[in-house]
Formats: sequence, structure tokens, C-alpha cells
Amino acid sequence: MATVTAHALTLGYQRRRILDRLDLGLPEGRISVLVGSNGCGKSTLLKALARLLAPWSGRVCLNGDDIHHLQTRQVARQLSLLPQQPVAPEGITVRQLVSLGRHPHQSWFEQWSEEDERQVERSLERTGLVELADRVVDTLSGGQRQRAWIALAVAQDTPLMLLDEPISFLDLTHQMEVLDLLRALNREEGKTIVMVLHDLNLAGRYGDHIVAVKEGRVHAQGTPGEVITRERVHEVFDLTCRVITDPFFNTPLCIPFGKQGA
Repeated sequence: MATVTAHALTLGYQRRRILDRLDLGLPEGRISVLVGSNGCGKSTLLKALARLLAPWSGRVCLNGDDIHHLQTRQVARQLSLLPQQPVAPEGITVRQLVSLGRHPHQSWFEQWSEEDERQVERSLERTGLVELADRVVDTLSGGQRQRAWIALAVAQDTPLMLLDEPISFLDLTHQMEVLDLLRALNREEGKTIVMVLHDLNLAGRYGDHIVAVKEGRVHAQGTPGEVITRERVHEVFDLTCRVITDPFFNTPLCIPFGKQGA
């Protein structure tokens, strides 16, 4: 298991402040979803949690230790990151891409092991990519490509997975396919998953813990039922809506009216 927290975290680019003294704690072994309007700082926060962005002030802690004081290999064995729209090297096959996930577990005297091979095969099976293992990544459909990147993260075998908009630009079928896979990884293997989603209804269906970010701070966090309410949606998104209970999944279902109401 792995825990990640943020303490009085202030982040920005050049002179522009994005997050201001943000505090965040995410439940271990659950699926947490970051939601909020465009530009509110969700992706910036995820980069900071993955140690890709140094804070102006405050700190990010991994298992209680300042993440910037840990060795890179140590961090890579604890967390994996799927960024927005990752680009694979030209001509690389699915198996070769997934194999890159084993790099943090290798050393100069042992470049490849039976355990590495086992983890790659397991990841291909887990993500339903065995039959596509020898295909070039660029020839795959969008959903298949996204599964290949998730397979890389699975092969990395970290207890914590961070994903930035993992279903963007996918059709509805492939969105459900990716989210079902992530939930299976959480439920069956106990992985802590933190992801950014734009769709509130999918966030409510798949998330155990919702974090609503507004103007660089955590505006609300809690269960989907606690965060996805008519009042909170209006506060965070400036959107008038009705929130009902999904009759099939018993999760919050947001029906938007628009800023001016119905």
C-alpha cells in the first residue's frame, strides 16, 4: 500500500499561481477522483503528486516522507503515472511498451529477470492485450492504445496509480472499458488509484472519494453523495442542475440545466 498527501501546497508556472496552500489526504486502497472546471489546477496537482512539478511552498509526502527527498527509483516503485495523451516511440510494439514499466525494478547487474517477464505477461493478460502484444502501438485503436499504457503502469507494479484524464477522446464504449479495468485493479489488487475526470456522472459511479477543486483549493471532498450535490455543482462549476439517484447504480446522477437554469 502507498499513501500520498499534500500539505500547504502552493504550485504555479513562472509567475502564475495555480494552487494556493492546498491540503489533501487521499484514502488508501480506494479510487479518488479529482473534479473541477477547466484550469482549476487538477492536472497541476496530479503532476505535483507524481513529483513532476516542484512546489513553490509546502510539500507532497509519499508514505509520510517528502517526495522530493526520495530517490527517483524509490518513487517509481511506489507510484506510476499515466499523463494526458502519452506518445509512444515510433515503431514500438505493445509488448515492448509494457516492458518499459519494469525499468524501476532493474539494476545495472540484472537487466531482465524471470519476475520481469512474469509481470509483463500478467499485465498483458490483465488488460486483454495478449493477442495484440506484437502489434505496433500506433496501429491500435484509441481504447486499445490507452489499455497498452495502463498495462505499462500495471507492469510497473506500484501500489499507487495516478491517471490524468484517462478516458479523454475515447468513445463511450472505450471509456467504460478503461474505467472498468481500473476499478478491477482497485477491487481485486487493492491498488490506490487517483485520477482526473471531467464527467461527473462517471466520477460518481467509479469514484469512492471525490475531490472538488476550485480556484486552486480543495472546495469539497468526500463520498460521491456528499460532493456531487446540486449546491456543490453550482458552486464549483457555476452550473444549475438536478442531482438524482441513478436507478441502476445507486450513485449520484447529475442532470445539467445550464447556467441560466431551466
